[in-house]
Amino acid sequence: MRISHVVVDNHLVDHMTIHHVRSGDISVLIGNDSLDLLHSVTTQDVNALSVNSCIFASILDSNGRMNDRILIMNLGDQIALIHLEGCAESSRILLSKAVSWKQDVKIIPLDDGFSSIWVHGIPDSEELWNISVNEQIYTSQICLMREQTIVHLGPDNEIKKMQNMLIEKGSITFNDDSLRLHCISNGIIDGKIVSSLHPIPLEVGLNTDISFTKGCYTGQEIIARMHAREALSRTLVTITSGLKLNPGILKISSGGKFVVFDSIANSSEHMCLGLLHPDMSESGNEFEIDEIPCRVVTRW
Repeated sequence: MRISHVVVDNHLVDHMTIHHVRSGDISVLIGNDSLDLLHSVTTQDVNALSVNSCIFASILDSNGRMNDRILIMNLGDQIALIHLEGCAESSRILLSKAVSWKQDVKIIPLDDGFSSIWVHGIPDSEELWNISVNEQIYTSQICLMREQTIVHLGPDNEIKKMQNMLIEKGSITFNDDSLRLHCISNGIIDGKIVSSLHPIPLEVGLNTDISFTKGCYTGQEIIARMHAREALSRTLVTITSGLKLNPGILKISSGGKFVVFDSIANSSEHMCLGLLHPDMSESGNEFEIDEIPCRVVTRW
């Protein structure tokens, strides 16, 4: 494997990286009650989120199903939110409706002029969720499922400079298919999945998005009940299959169902992300769907 020296947050990383740029899907909250608003709407206890730190949280409907997953970044004088692709507008509407007349909060869309760049394939660090500032770029090393990632947030022109620097240092740019394959292989839920299928965070391995000790939020009763029973009917898995599996609910030949989120070709087989009963979800388990052989690679 080729080794490149990628400058990240003013230090050299001896690693080959892969990155992708996301335009828009960014909001900023300004006002003294911004964290209080997010605390009341999201699954996380964000009241105590310190300046220059960040955290993931989900926004749910009344049935405990996801409408969005946001990276909340406390920048001190403002709170930046990076939404899932295509989920920003609905979340802004929900946040606007949740603001009481007594609260000092302004919700500002930054879909034009701002973007983020996500750098994968970096060395693991124990220093996660802290935000550093380099002129107009805010940077944090975070964790997506089991994969650590660096995210940079800033104006489009500065993000473009950052991308050019990464490319010059040997970083590879994801295309659409390679990004899909990466997400499937690493158990990452994207905006398309959330917008169309609205999964429950506990079923897709996003337990860390949830505070089980905070007060009420939309969907809390469903989440609390599932957590207390410690019994999920479905869990997120990455599998291989002999042929492409179309998104939807498919019957397993030996009994049960597999909910397909996404599927893409990878060499001589297909990689697929979806939901499977926990009893069938151990790595290496094999089953068939319409005579198509399938094997569990990872249970998330």
